[in-house]
Amino acid sequence: MNEHVSSRSTKRAESITHRIASLALYGGTPAVPPGTVTPWPAPKKEHLDALAAVLESGKYHRVNHPIVADLEKRLAQWTGHWAVRAVGSGTAALHIALDHYKNRGHRVLTAALNWPGAVGPISISGLEPTFVDVELNLAGIKPDTASEMLEPGVAAVLTTHLFGNNIFAPSLRAAARARGVALIDDVCQSVAATTRVVDGDYIDSDVLALSGNGAKHLGAGELGFLLTRDIPLIEHVDEVSLTSSSRDSARIFSPNSQGYNYRPNVLSCSIADYRVKHLDQQLYERRANAAALWQGICHLPGLLPLFDPSDKHNSVLSFPLRIVPEELGFPSGPAARDLILKLLQAEGVPVWLWLTKPVFDYLPSTRGRWSDGDFPNTMMLLDTMFYVSEIAPPNDADVIRLYVDAFHKIWEVFPSLTSKLAEAK
Repeated sequence: MNEHVSSRSTKRAESITHRIASLALYGGTPAVPPGTVTPWPAPKKEHLDALAAVLESGKYHRVNHPIVADLEKRLAQWTGHWAVRAVGSGTAALHIALDHYKNRGHRVLTAALNWPGAVGPISISGLEPTFVDVELNLAGIKPDTASEMLEPGVAAVLTTHLFGNNIFAPSLRAAARARGVALIDDVCQSVAATTRVVDGDYIDSDVLALSGNGAKHLGAGELGFLLTRDIPLIEHVDEVSLTSSSRDSARIFSPNSQGYNYRPNVLSCSIADYRVKHLDQQLYERRANAAALWQGICHLPGLLPLFDPSDKHNSVLSFPLRIVPEELGFPSGPAARDLILKLLQAEGVPVWLWLTKPVFDYLPSTRGRWSDGDFPNTMMLLDTMFYVSEIAPPNDADVIRLYVDAFHKIWEVFPSLTSKLAEAK
């Protein structure tokens, strides 16, 4: 009897060792063969043709090339609601908006889990950022906490929509409206938030900042957009960004100009103009890929979505996830996430960390003035989240199946692997 038990134990140990050895990190064959995944922005001949048309025109300025105005009109038509101005970047759009609304107070509420390029313009505008913790499900600003902080002196609430998520926060928006606080939405990662995403209606916002950066949905280079229904703000864009010339080709030096030269890049506009024409199809394919990936891995223990699987309007810039270390045999902290990241990357899955610190630790104007301990949800997400980056076309269902296979390959041996790592220590 003991010999049989010993034999089964030996075979089980050999099987576990074999499965661990099959992981690419330990010498096995990657689940996703090299060259399978196409990185966004996935350039095509049509993009080269768009660039060539601008180059051949010899007109490289928004004033003398119609592509900028055409793009603004096309994007406005696509959203069906907002007036649009193209500027140099999403960060520039945020700066212009904050500059316009800064007379409403001296502070801006925004999430501690954020992008430095979104928060930096607050200080640049002479305003003071006040940070708020986030919710764990969508990594968006906590509405109840932010509402309680809407005291006199708050000029605006800057809501950042990360990873493609839609941060509706209706109670916060209503509370801000009641106090005359401006609503500014950074939708640089969530282009669909400019459309009818709230039960058939638009987000209640004064201004939305959108990015045309190469990593974003419009994949065009350095480019941004300001979307609003506030006509004085539209006029303010030109005062801040054009400096030495007006939109109708006349050489005018405005006495109101602040000289930032946030003009859009005409070459980038040509690519963005092409992408807007195909934006609905791109979003459809991103959403289909994300749904297939989540369906394939949603039952894996210790793995949670950092998005709402039921939100059919998610822009899916990336596919964010978080893990529960304790369910995987790890103590709290980043160790489990970091191991999974290495294992998946070795298998050929394009997974990455986002940030590892709260945004205030990245900015010289706020570094050292805020305590990480005051933002428990932010810190938990920073220790446990990661994302799959290449969800966009031309990556398709076949590529997504390979991602799913890689997750399963790792999760099948994860308990045994963690035990072995613990023994090694």
